Amino acid sequence: MKKVTIFVSILLCPPLWAQSHKLDFTAGYNFQNSDQGSGVRSNLNGWFSSLSFDVTPLLSIGLEVDNYYGSSQGASAKQQNFVIGPQFTFGNDEAKVRPLAYVEAGDQRSSSVGNVDHSFDLQVGGGVQVKLSDRFSLQFVPVEYDLATPSSGATHSYTANAGVSWTFWKQNK
Repeated sequence: MKKVTIFVSILLCPPLWAQSHKLDFTAGYNFQNSDQGSGVRSNLNGWFSSLSFDVTPLLSIGLEVDNYYGSSQGASAKQQNFVIGPQFTFGNDEAKVRPLAYVEAGDQRSSSVGNVDHSFDLQVGGGVQVKLSDRFSLQFVPVEYDLATPSSGATHSYTANAGVSWTFWKQNK
């Protein structure tokens, strides 16, 4: 059985590695209509940064950090998300505008009035990348749904963001 697994792996891997790959760094502004639990919602502002590696022209794996700041019922509120997951970018690499969709999961750290809570975080979103040059593009995500599961119960937040993406490593095959 082990020999069959090795043989199948050898057959399937060359098409994957025969493709172009790139590593992108993206950073920008975040806005979130945040569910604070118990029917309380707050508008939070912040920033995000991410690294993504293109496995294929359609699929990349992204690692993202989000930070939000604001207030909830007069008290300071902060939130950080650390997530990873697949991103699907449609169209060819030369297209001026490319739609994208992603699913990311990880940890959410929320703090307010001295209380800190860690919870599972799931982010599902979509948007577009607008190519400016071979190395730079703008990224707009007008809709992202964020499900977190703190000890007080599930929360449902909505995010929009805009940023600049820089391709700092590219391998062509």
